[in-house]
Amino acid sequence: MNEYIGIAMISIGIVYDIFGCLGLVRLPDVYTRLQAATKAVTMGTSLILIGVAVYAGIGAISAKAIICMFFVLLSSPAAAHAIARGAHSSGIRVERVTAEGLIGRTIESELWDIIREGYEFEKDYFDHMLESSPILDLEESMSSHELYKRISEILGQRVNRPPDIIQAKLIEREKECTTALAPELAIPHIIVEGEKTFEMLIIRTKNGSWFSESSPNVHAIFVLVGTKDKWHLHLRTLAAIATIVQTENFYENWLKAQDTDRLRTLLRERSKLRHEKKKGKSTPDNGVSRR
Repeated sequence: MNEYIGIAMISIGIVYDIFGCLGLVRLPDVYTRLQAATKAVTMGTSLILIGVAVYAGIGAISAKAIICMFFVLLSSPAAAHAIARGAHSSGIRVERVTAEGLIGRTIESELWDIIREGYEFEKDYFDHMLESSPILDLEESMSSHELYKRISEILGQRVNRPPDIIQAKLIEREKECTTALAPELAIPHIIVEGEKTFEMLIIRTKNGSWFSESSPNVHAIFVLVGTKDKWHLHLRTLAAIATIVQTENFYENWLKAQDTDRLRTLLRERSKLRHEKKKGKSTPDNGVSRR
């Protein structure tokens, strides 16, 4: 009986290891590959070792198998944490941070291609959005999920979609990968059903909003909601925002602005610098850099 149980556990462990190896090959970046290595492979290897112990029965072989299993369970999470921390410290980012189904390439390559090639962005379309987009100025500190409830109520009316659907999509998007692109900046962006829809909501949280361990105090939030046919506006708006927040002392001035009118004026001024940068003038880097 023990032999059958041992063989079954070894077989299940091999299946886990195969899926883990597929994940290491197929997943796009170091962080998602670590998920495969630390979960699937660790589980598979542990099941194989337990199966060996059960198959062998009480004795030296089973004792060695159990000891090896404990070493795997202790060392694998620690090694994965060290690798992930080292990758993050080296500036390696998550490969896909844009909503699934929006584009085929990674958001980083698309975003920086747009900046580098100097698209005119349909001649000041972003400036038009700065004038028409609502600005929410919040005093209290809150988590991203709490913030999404407020966001969905505002954007639900502007895109004519139920707020609970907007909120669910934002939360699902955040679970896929944090939308915080810098310690003080987050750009949650989702796609909704339909066509010819694109809206932006600008938010300042004076006391910060928690998005992730690496971004516990995000102060500048730009929320983008649009349909799939407006994907180019998603990308080019992301590029425009990335350029604006790189301007000198942006976050300092963002926090010092007295009200929403001053916030909008700051964005207008920095957007003007964005146009000057396209003409050859440079602006200092301030937190969103390409690796």
